[in-house]
Amino acid sequence: FRLGPQPVADAGRQPPGTDRRPSAHDRRLPDLERRLFTLPVLIESRAGYRNLCRLVTTMKLRAAKGEGVLTFADLDGQVGGLIALVGRTAIDGPRFGVGGLVDRILGTFGASQVYIELQRHLLREQEWDNQLLLDLASAFHVPVLATNGVRFAEPSDRPLYDVLTCIRHKTTLEHAGRRLSWNAERYLKPADAMARLFSDLPEAITGTRELADRLEYTMADLGYRFPEYPVPPGESMASFLRKITQAGARERYRPYHDRARAQVSRELNLIEKLDLAGYFLIVWDIVNFCRQQDIPVQGRGSAANSAVCYSLGITAVDPIAMDLLFERFLSEERGEWPDIDLDLPSGERRERVIQHVYERYGARGAAMTANVITY
Repeated sequence: FRLGPQPVADAGRQPPGTDRRPSAHDRRLPDLERRLFTLPVLIESRAGYRNLCRLVTTMKLRAAKGEGVLTFADLDGQVGGLIALVGRTAIDGPRFGVGGLVDRILGTFGASQVYIELQRHLLREQEWDNQLLLDLASAFHVPVLATNGVRFAEPSDRPLYDVLTCIRHKTTLEHAGRRLSWNAERYLKPADAMARLFSDLPEAITGTRELADRLEYTMADLGYRFPEYPVPPGESMASFLRKITQAGARERYRPYHDRARAQVSRELNLIEKLDLAGYFLIVWDIVNFCRQQDIPVQGRGSAANSAVCYSLGITAVDPIAMDLLFERFLSEERGEWPDIDLDLPSGERRERVIQHVYERYGARGAAMTANVITY
């Protein structure tokens, strides 16, 4: 997190975890910008990931692109499942008072969710900082852990990291000055190297191992659910989808022959089993909006293999008559969500559809994504 006294842009700070003394440039920054700081957090649970997403959304929605700052007020009650790592920022007495930031973070996250972070990159000033951090950890009874503020995999990657740093700050290697890393120590050191580096502080290595054991969350635990589509009273999303699909199939297939009935039923059973009824209803709603607004819309891609999509008017090709394979679109064995692509006209009519989605599902219930190809 980038934290400050109020939600303002923070365009000139160091990336998370960077530990260095303020340069002359820093001291010339406006007072408010100098009061901003970075607080690394780690995700312990699914609830923590959910809170992280909400906080990032809060920050992004009120800031210009590429900017954004959170406040302690934003964090209040929204940090369950997150663990804060407090580094050398905590010892900046002029900004926060002696121990003031540690006290504030403990009050926000709770004693069990805070660790003091120690790093050693062979810098003399850093050892002074570590002694102060150890004093604060003892005073507040906060466990310490050893990290390396990793920026690259191998020491040989340091020149590339410096180039990327210059790109981020829109400067050159010649003029980057103290923005560049001091040395090549911020690489992904193996466990035995870290153990040797902190041989005089075994409790820091122990703290790192204990925290690693706590962090059980992975993106496989995301458990994403599509938004719930509003259905008439007495209906579930699955039952409503089944009924409107049957109505659409009767319109599409004249007569509604046995082969079509069997295929539609098979698809609906799998959609219900995978809890995807809401997704199909959302796409159906968008297509219906386009039809009612006289906006051309056409489903394409593997969705054309689905008799349900054909019955709902999402696609225009009869997959049964064309002997198309439904499993290319949706299969329980593949463990992937179906992908329904809609082609829309460009310009104002496309924008009307986008705005309909935002109005129907809310500013925080809809988002735009883009594929940006880089080399």
